[in-house]
Amino acid sequence: MRTNPLAVAVLITCYNRALKTCNCLQALFTQELDSNILLKVFLVDDASSDGTSQQVLHKFPQVHLIQGSGNLYWCGGMRLAWSVAAKSDPDFYLLLNDDTHLLPNALPSLLALVPSPLTKAIAVGAISDPETGKKTYGVVSKGRATPPYGVQTFNGNCVLIPRSVYQDLGSFHSAYTHGMGDHDYGYAAARKGIPILETKHFIGRCPLDHTEKTWRDRSLSISTRLRLLNSPKGLPFREWFIFCKRNYGVCWPIKFLGPTIRIFLGI
Repeated sequence: MRTNPLAVAVLITCYNRALKTCNCLQALFTQELDSNILLKVFLVDDASSDGTSQQVLHKFPQVHLIQGSGNLYWCGGMRLAWSVAAKSDPDFYLLLNDDTHLLPNALPSLLALVPSPLTKAIAVGAISDPETGKKTYGVVSKGRATPPYGVQTFNGNCVLIPRSVYQDLGSFHSAYTHGMGDHDYGYAAARKGIPILETKHFIGRCPLDHTEKTWRDRSLSISTRLRLLNSPKGLPFREWFIFCKRNYGVCWPIKFLGPTIRIFLGI
């Protein structure tokens, strides 16, 4: 019989949104957990200038705070948090966005899907919009024939990864700066036949990212949209090329050219 508590390493990266980060941590630390669950939070602050680190240290001294360079963005920050957390070999890794507000039963719901660190599956939290109540993040199915187990990949807002899956897949691919790392991870899991399971009920709230002032904003000029497309928070051409080649089979050239074509067509 196991006597040690199950260790869940919570991985978060943040930049200049102290209030959201602290609200996220507050919801995390008020989870309805059994005494055999031990949370260890690894938070990368990517050189915030709004006092995020100071507020976190004051309100949540139990958090393991890691200082970033200011150029990590989301994927880079998550890889850093993951590498530090992995040194203690926890039973689970919980990927958590700092703009996601968890409901009190979030972690128990995820653990019900993957109850053991030996479970070969990934648990994804279904997340809803706080105003409309509609789904915003969770399991994602798009782009090609559905692989085994009925899903393709996931958004990284709230994802529980057991040790056994981490041993198979490792962390996010090193190619990605900000986005695509979570989707790429889900595709890699599907290729290995690792099920991606979503909670039946919403376990957190987070509004959708806005398209204004991004490459998807049709009110902007073609040149501006192309510049934003190739920016770290868009689909940088080299990273998008790698993502498409890794995940879209023989159709990858069509997927790769898709965003550029959309821009020139004004859609």
